[in-house]
Amino acid sequence: MTDSPVTLPALDALACPNCAGPLTQADRRLSCPDGHSFDLAKQGYAPLLAPGSNTTTGDTADQIAAREDFLDSGVYDPLMAAVATASLTDAPGVFVEPGCGTGHYLAVALAADPSREGIGLDTSKYALRRCAKRTVPGSEPGAGPRPRIAAVLADAWQRLPIRDGAAAAVLNVFAPRNAEEIARVLDPQGALVVLTPRQDHLRELVGTLDMLSVDPEKEQRTADQLGTLFEAERTDEVVYSIDLGHNEVLRLVGMGPSARHLDAAALAATVAALPERIEVQVAANVTRWRKKH
Repeated sequence: MTDSPVTLPALDALACPNCAGPLTQADRRLSCPDGHSFDLAKQGYAPLLAPGSNTTTGDTADQIAAREDFLDSGVYDPLMAAVATASLTDAPGVFVEPGCGTGHYLAVALAADPSREGIGLDTSKYALRRCAKRTVPGSEPGAGPRPRIAAVLADAWQRLPIRDGAAAAVLNVFAPRNAEEIARVLDPQGALVVLTPRQDHLRELVGTLDMLSVDPEKEQRTADQLGTLFEAERTDEVVYSIDLGHNEVLRLVGMGPSARHLDAAALAATVAALPERIEVQVAANVTRWRKKH
């Protein structure tokens, strides 16, 4: 059975990863004037890897399943809302999120600005399969949710398959960042929104479960990394408590980088020894940056 054609959102903002030329779509194929072509995956995402890309660091199927379940639970909704608010801008263009994962944060930002479309980029095919299926309410009166995110297989450390200045906002959520590429794709009046964990983020779990801790110099390193190309407009602190059961704790740990170095059986045993419910602090900074001119 042949998959029906998928109309890729935000197509005008995308660019060929080989020559940076514009892309057009015919059925399930994207192509540029120089003859480079890319077939959409059957799950709906576009494989636009630049030469030299690394896809070995993408999140695993288990990590993505845990993240989908945890973020669907709503406990991180205040973080998503803060990112969405900071993303609002009058600049033209699309919303872009390198390292988009399942697309939850990008979808909430687009819901707050119904006229825009978005591009989510990741090296995890497991993440992109979910991101491509995510729907967001549009601006049409009475219209229900529809696909507004182009899910793209791309390495954030290579040239992004996005036109120069095509992004009104770039979201950077708990992820590394390529400052030069972000500056290239961002409109001169656009916003870079960076969500970083504070030192006391998840403090009740980090030591007990041997999770990766937040580098005390993280905020300064972020400022140093971005400071040559961007200047900070404002930082909002998001601090609140969440009440978690054992299954939620396992999903929280399982969705992040700590899952790669922890033994699953040992983790489950340690979590089983915790109180049945545990109060955990969420603590993060949402910083809005603008390009230097």
